Amino acid sequence: MSSPFIDALPAWLREIDVALAANPQIMVTGALRDLVLLPTVGGAASRLVTVPEALRMLLAEAGHRSVIVVDPVHGASVLMDTDGVAAGLIRAAQPGNAAAAAGPLRLLPRLLHEVVHSDRPCCLILDSASRFVPAADFADPELHRMLVTAERLMAVAPRRQVAGPHLTSLYNTVFWLLDGENDLPHWMVGGQLARVISIPAPGLAQRRAVVSLLVSSLPEAPEDDSAEFHTLVDRYAAQTSGLTLRSIMEVNRLAIDRRIPAARIEDAVRTFRVGIPDNPWQDPALRERIGSGARLLGSKVLGQPVAVRKSVDILIRSAMGLSGAHTAGVATRPQGVLFFAGPTGVGKTELAKAIAELVFGRADAFVRFDMSEFSAEHNEARLIGAPPGYSGHHSGGELTNAVRQQPFRLILFDEIEKAAPRILDKFLQILGDGRLTDGSGSTVYFSETLIVFTSNLGVYRTDDSGRRVPVVARGTPYGTVESTIRAAIGEFFTKEIGRPELLRRIGEDVVVFDFISEETAAELVPLFVGNVVARVRAGTGITVTIEETVHKQLLDIALTRLDFGGGGVAATVEAMLVNPLARALFELPAGTRATTVVGLTESGEGWTVMLG
Repeated sequence: MSSPFIDALPAWLREIDVALAANPQIMVTGALRDLVLLPTVGGAASRLVTVPEALRMLLAEAGHRSVIVVDPVHGASVLMDTDGVAAGLIRAAQPGNAAAAAGPLRLLPRLLHEVVHSDRPCCLILDSASRFVPAADFADPELHRMLVTAERLMAVAPRRQVAGPHLTSLYNTVFWLLDGENDLPHWMVGGQLARVISIPAPGLAQRRAVVSLLVSSLPEAPEDDSAEFHTLVDRYAAQTSGLTLRSIMEVNRLAIDRRIPAARIEDAVRTFRVGIPDNPWQDPALRERIGSGARLLGSKVLGQPVAVRKSVDILIRSAMGLSGAHTAGVATRPQGVLFFAGPTGVGKTELAKAIAELVFGRADAFVRFDMSEFSAEHNEARLIGAPPGYSGHHSGGELTNAVRQQPFRLILFDEIEKAAPRILDKFLQILGDGRLTDGSGSTVYFSETLIVFTSNLGVYRTDDSGRRVPVVARGTPYGTVESTIRAAIGEFFTKEIGRPELLRRIGEDVVVFDFISEETAAELVPLFVGNVVARVRAGTGITVTIEETVHKQLLDIALTRLDFGGGGVAATVEAMLVNPLARALFELPAGTRATTVVGLTESGEGWTVMLG
């Protein structure tokens, strides 16, 4: 039988109630440091308690009157003792306090025996059991003796009649509160006598219930039970996805301390997550910059009007706070996601850099990961950090460190298709939940980032001889280029690597770049040449004039290399102009202040500039 109180408890506590009659020892893992919401029953107010306190209340409801708790810091103490049984068992286990002075490990074998074989009902909670010995060294003699004792007692534990709702006798249960079940040896947890129960992260219903208790304490909170009150509760609960109930209480305290009004509860949640009160997404200057974004980005990335326009649209959506507005999880997802696809050298990386500078106002708000370096699964540790006990654990992960140190930034994952599928799975968590757990178990939030992927899918393929050959060629109409590339992206994620859910998370944010046209090349040549002239003037003080005939020579050769995109144009200017110009300037007489490049000639030794 059960009671109304037990029926209203979270599922994991109800599972423990079932196990009291069937399992002499219960291993509890999961969200042990979180608070537990005990619901309203019989007119009593709902309240938040710790996990040990929740266990105590459950055991009291089951009829137990004595509970002992042991932790690595305080040793053994009484958690509940209405008849003196718990205190007596502790005294029996540590005569003269010698065992207590030596630490809980020396005390526990005797205490386990006293509790399990006590004629009177009593339960034992081993709190923070994963920390009795550093790194769970099962070879430690005292730990090994304690574990062997516990295993033996599981097999011989008697039941005791307990006056309560249960219709059968109960064990004097031993509870292990563990970081993970692997913190005990397999021969302890692998049998049928032990029950492993995990405390899950709080769901939306639990978060909403806690938020409804806290909202009234916020500055400028709406009246209880008003329409505005319930709307705020819904918004607040949705914003706290991924947070513990304890963290939600801290968010509330932060809002009160910072005098953040209830209407701006999103600011309090964001500040709690990333630790920075300033929010560039709400900067009025950002709207002004994005308003001229198409012109600014278009001046830096030539010949890609469609890509620029769609990128600006996504930035506008982010600045208006509408990222993910069609879903329930609006709070935690990245501010924007862009999937740049298209040929090599057409401005994908350059546009990502330009977006970072446009939004965040600084060039260092950009970090790039070459995903060809993550083609092996073990390279996952480079991104998120190695787990405890492995080499490099203390260094953390390159990705998680970058976001933790600077939450407001653009993250570029270059050539995403080259990453190992297991590493691609990490992006499901980033794109769906806006967070990632690093190697040490800490959560890193991506809710303030812009995520950009680049890919060459659908543009090239590898033939039977291993050569890369084009699938679509320069000169193909843009509509055909776009449909071909989109189809290849869909084929790759759904069939080739079996990750259709990742494609769904990206959604319609695929931006297809076109090939560099001859008209764009004609704009790039004078741009690159102008950069060269400016660099020479800044570095040497010499003013160099480039004749129009030289521009035409450069363009004629650059047009033959457009299969390499803007990179082919840049390489042409470097080979034909930069390198020979450097030699020519080096040979000029000291004190020269101006010169003119009137022509370019090619010989067996390369290109030469003619100065006039």
